[in-house]
Amino acid sequence: MLSDVHNHLYAVEDPGAVVRESEQRGVGLIITNAENVDTARKCLELAEKHEIVFAAVGIHPEYALRASESDLQTIEKMLGNEHVVAVGEIGLDYKFAETAEQRDRQKLFFRKQIQIAVDYDLPVEVHSRRAHKPVLDILSEYDVRANLHWFSGPMKDVLRGVDLGYFFSFGPAVLHYESYRAIVDVVPLEQTLLETDMPVRFGGEEARPWWVADVAKFIADVKKTSVDKVLHRTWQNARRLFRV
Repeated sequence: MLSDVHNHLYAVEDPGAVVRESEQRGVGLIITNAENVDTARKCLELAEKHEIVFAAVGIHPEYALRASESDLQTIEKMLGNEHVVAVGEIGLDYKFAETAEQRDRQKLFFRKQIQIAVDYDLPVEVHSRRAHKPVLDILSEYDVRANLHWFSGPMKDVLRGVDLGYFFSFGPAVLHYESYRAIVDVVPLEQTLLETDMPVRFGGEEARPWWVADVAKFIADVKKTSVDKVLHRTWQNARRLFRV
């Protein structure tokens, strides 16, 4: 069974059509990740509407720069819904946080959302750009289950994430950047997940959940194992991490 544990289903033109085609192509799990309160509501609506869709709700670090405490309270209220399986997408993004003050604000919202996840016994879906070390530094302060989405290194940070027991979700980017081969190689299959980050575009096309099949083939090639083993293990990993 195919699983796409990190995407933004609400951002495609016709989410229902994407879900229907995903099911026809063997996708059994889609986790749509929010970026702010508005998209969190959309994620929840889609999860309540479609059996294979679940929601991760949270405030992305880009939006944390202008979010409020009331936004956090709104996110927290959603966590009691049975269709919410994670807090996400949260983390640090130093592309958008250029000053010390902005970075401190991102860290504050990151920490608060991790604590909320701990309080509700939920995993976190983690975004990291130009901030891999501080992301791991903060995560390591908490006893929290985590998926490092589209984590690109450097290798010492990848290995640290592995040692800390975090999951890594790989998407179509591995098919376009040779540097991912080394990262895929060192992340144990037991800590590997599949994603697309839909609707991010690769090769001029918006990603779709069933593209994870090609990602699984790449992982199987790197690890010199069968595609079926990769699909089975990533499916079990997703069910274990998100408890679905």
